[in-house]
Amino acid sequence: VPFLSRRRDASSAALLPQQPAGHSQNAEDSSPSIDAINAISAIDAGGAGGASGAVGASVLEPYATAKDGTTAHASTASYPNTCSSVPIGVGGRRGRARARRPWRKLLYIKQDYPDDYVDDTFLMELQKNTNVRMYDYSTIVMQTSVVTQHISSIMVFIAVFINLYSSALTGQLLLWGSSISTVLGFILWDLLNMYLRTPEQRIIRVKLIKGAVLFALLLFGLSPILRTLTEDTSSDTIWAMTVIFFCVNLAFHDYSTGNLTNIRFPGSVSLNAAILASVLLASQLDQLDSNLSVFAFLAFALEWFGLFPIFRRYLKRISTAASMAMAVLLALIAAIMFMFISRAVALLHLFGTLFITFACPLWLIWVQRYKNEIHGPWDEARPIVHQYYNY
Repeated sequence: VPFLSRRRDASSAALLPQQPAGHSQNAEDSSPSIDAINAISAIDAGGAGGASGAVGASVLEPYATAKDGTTAHASTASYPNTCSSVPIGVGGRRGRARARRPWRKLLYIKQDYPDDYVDDTFLMELQKNTNVRMYDYSTIVMQTSVVTQHISSIMVFIAVFINLYSSALTGQLLLWGSSISTVLGFILWDLLNMYLRTPEQRIIRVKLIKGAVLFALLLFGLSPILRTLTEDTSSDTIWAMTVIFFCVNLAFHDYSTGNLTNIRFPGSVSLNAAILASVLLASQLDQLDSNLSVFAFLAFALEWFGLFPIFRRYLKRISTAASMAMAVLLALIAAIMFMFISRAVALLHLFGTLFITFACPLWLIWVQRYKNEIHGPWDEARPIVHQYYNY
């Protein structure tokens, strides 16, 4: 209330006619009229009616005199000491609504729009299935060879154990056969290295042979302990744990072709699971009472699950047709070996290999049509990290 009173007095004094210097006025001329004060009060109170504006304009018309002596029209008179000039007689509002600026996609400035505002151009940047890869049937069939190869290798290993467990295969024959196959594999490995012509993939033969000899001697010394490792454990538990470890080996196997010399995660998990399963199976050979059979079986397990997958990756990189031929050869070997053990398992393995090789690619291509991946301005930004190598 005091603020409005001071404002009303200031407005009234500014609207009164100014007297020249030295001119004396009487008490009646020095005070504004009652009508003028009432009009100012009506305007300050926000009377937006046309009658209030008209009354104010008619009463204050004699007093609206500018400083230069000219008389201003009442409709253009302004309040002094205010932030903006307000026309009198247009409703008493302090200005028109400010037009909103165009919306910009910036978060660090304050805009006249709500936080969840969506512009008309929001969906113009919508992209569908930009990263979806369209597959070719023949290519997928070739790529399934790495899966069928590993499944067939597990089947061959289990068949070797069953023949060794049933005394259909001797430990000495298994040791000589696995050793000759390993030497032939190293020779072919060197030929593949010469074909690839990549220095970082060459194998240091002296260190490799030295490590293989030391590991073989250590494994031969531990064979008596490993043979009786699980003699107090039930056979059913051993078979169940073996199946679980082979499933882990199959799930975590490194099916890529980029790692040609080292065993990395998750391939290391797959290798450890296979070795654990081999140790469990070797502990069931105690009935043979032969440490040579345990040593031959564990040596074959290390060669089969440690070195043979690396050889298959080399072959895959060299030629896709050669990798497919290897898959067919392993599937036939596994089926033939199981024909003397269980024909049902052999036929199941063959049909499973055919299903994975030919039916699963068709299934993948058919499901691909229902893939709907969208991208747009709502996705989070992905930084591009540049890596620099010193060669």
